[in-house]
Amino acid sequence: MKTILIPVDFSDTNTNAIKYAADMGCDMPVKKIILLKSYYTSVYEQILPSPDYLLISPDDIENERQKIEVELKELMKKLKNRCHENIEIETVVSTEPIIRAIHDVVEDQHPDLMIVGGDMGHELSMIGEQVIEIAKSSSVKVLIIPPNCNYQKIEQALVPCDLEAVARLGVLQGLNTSHSWLNPKLMLLYVDPKNKHIGREEEFEASVKQLVNCYECKLHYSDDKNIVRGILNFAKEQSVQLIIALPGKHSFFYNLTHSSITEALSINATNPVLILK
Repeated sequence: MKTILIPVDFSDTNTNAIKYAADMGCDMPVKKIILLKSYYTSVYEQILPSPDYLLISPDDIENERQKIEVELKELMKKLKNRCHENIEIETVVSTEPIIRAIHDVVEDQHPDLMIVGGDMGHELSMIGEQVIEIAKSSSVKVLIIPPNCNYQKIEQALVPCDLEAVARLGVLQGLNTSHSWLNPKLMLLYVDPKNKHIGREEEFEASVKQLVNCYECKLHYSDDKNIVRGILNFAKEQSVQLIIALPGKHSFFYNLTHSSITEALSINATNPVLILK
């Protein structure tokens, strides 16, 4: 992995995600970390009064930009002190809305990974409030870091999967060949309350072995009727350091409703979630 992109909003959760990235960079071949801050101000804010009956003037916008640049420089300084000395730190300030700003940086800089803090409403965080939209719209892998989650070397990862779409597992092949950034033992979990897998275990095992032959992996089943609960309970019991969400409509992440995803990320207190593309 060469480049990590981190959207910034200066919240506690966001700061924690940045610390996680810095510590992760000590274990992985990271060359650059980009800190992106959007200070987008809509046209309505510029022509309509705020709740304090004040219009946002061009001078106000410029003052805010200067304040953000000072805060970014201070954040960059702290990050450099925590990171490996060979990692380059770059800051980007954008006037675009955060989703658009992310897309622009991805197109220009081609990062390998984006890291966001997933507070899901526990504090006032622009990034946290939009983490689902950011994750779904991103064209690069997204790593969501729960509040207060500290970096641990990733030795075991959990991959929730729907074995009716087993071909999706093929995307895992790229993780340990793309700049050697991730190579854990994999636990594949099929949450199957209807027990559709019974009698097909050998078929699934053979498919998994063929598609994920570059990893040490093992297939597990759960009959929990609540997908979120089944995944998170298994992750806790097995002490995994990462949950990996496969791409596409058969992913547990994309298959859930917006509210279910919010619930899953809100109660997931310890496990980062990597969303593949």
